[in-house]
Amino acid sequence: MKTLFPVIATTALLSIAAPVFAHAADDVAPTTLTITVSNIQAMSGSLQIGVYHSESGWVAGEAVNGAMVTVDDVNESVTIHGLEPGEYGLKMYHDVDGDGAMSTNLMGVPLEPFAFSNNAMGRFGPASWDDAMFTVSAGENSHAINLH
Repeated sequence: MKTLFPVIATTALLSIAAPVFAHAADDVAPTTLTITVSNIQAMSGSLQIGVYHSESGWVAGEAVNGAMVTVDDVNESVTIHGLEPGEYGLKMYHDVDGDGAMSTNLMGVPLEPFAFSNNAMGRFGPASWDDAMFTVSAGENSHAINLH
């Protein structure tokens, strides 16, 4: 009987503690990122937003999350759920003509409005990760961007 006592006591303790641990996890606020886009000129098409979690993903164009927002106003917002706290960057364009692709000229220069997080601008290409990267903390986060 003495050898079973620690097992029974541990099992009883865990059965009492389990609801407490579960409740503690419920109290943690989910991490969200609300993106507000301003300076929208055309009330058509959609905003195509890519969320990147590393410099290598940024360079390779491998988004970890994203959103598509129908454009109805000069300012639009969207909330991204399910992000882990850490460093992120945003790439977006306004698909004005609704064809699902960024329209460019023969030289590859964008013909549709675009933007990067931190309102970063690149030279002859996208903004760098270092210029566009920002920190997402646990809980609610927001980031404002102006289309160019």
